[in-house]
Amino acid sequence: MEKKKKKGGFWKPLLVIFVVFGPAAFLIMISMGKCEHNFQELPVYAEMPAYEFVGADGKVINNKTQEGKITLFTTLQTSCPQHCAIDIFKFNLQIYQDYRKSQKRYGHVEIISIVTDKDGNPVENLDEILFTMNDMIEGYDSTIWNLATGDPRQIYDIENNGVNLYSTTAEDTYAGKSYLETMLIVDKQNQLRLVRRGNQEGLIRDFKQHVSLLDKQYAREKRSENATKEEQ
Repeated sequence: MEKKKKKGGFWKPLLVIFVVFGPAAFLIMISMGKCEHNFQELPVYAEMPAYEFVGADGKVINNKTQEGKITLFTTLQTSCPQHCAIDIFKFNLQIYQDYRKSQKRYGHVEIISIVTDKDGNPVENLDEILFTMNDMIEGYDSTIWNLATGDPRQIYDIENNGVNLYSTTAEDTYAGKSYLETMLIVDKQNQLRLVRRGNQEGLIRDFKQHVSLLDKQYAREKRSENATKEEQ
């Protein structure tokens, strides 16, 4: 019985995301680990709503500051690393460390984690979690992985087919709030391109593959643009 319950717990939040973001989300789910072969471009789910956060450096983060960047949004709890909505260890090893060591290639990719308490409420003071990050994350650099204060509802309050990602609840998710486990890929034009849970290694790996796919899309567009200029 316990085994069966665990299996349901994995799929229920994914089915919610399918309802919210439509058939394209399902296509991405079944292509985990094979996205580069099956997709040339990531679909556009929605325009990001207006948002404004304050980073650990005291600077404002909003739609305007993120233009021209690929932005990866997550939440992060002050109770980490003991209690985190995402698997912070796998996220660090699979995504952050790779980007940190490859800044020449990934300098335009920025990770922004909206900090909440263990219940998902916004916090004002980042001192404790900053200490944790510097102590726990090798080579932690807030210009690559920035922590921010503000209400996460600003970026997770997205609705489709009558279902709202922010207000969706499930007993088997962190603090009963599905959005706290959710990672977002937002493109250079402030468009939402992917929604993925961040609490399992396979999903984090899949998330990274989709970031690479979006990056390759921009590289192709740039090559095409340069070729057009040369012809003129």
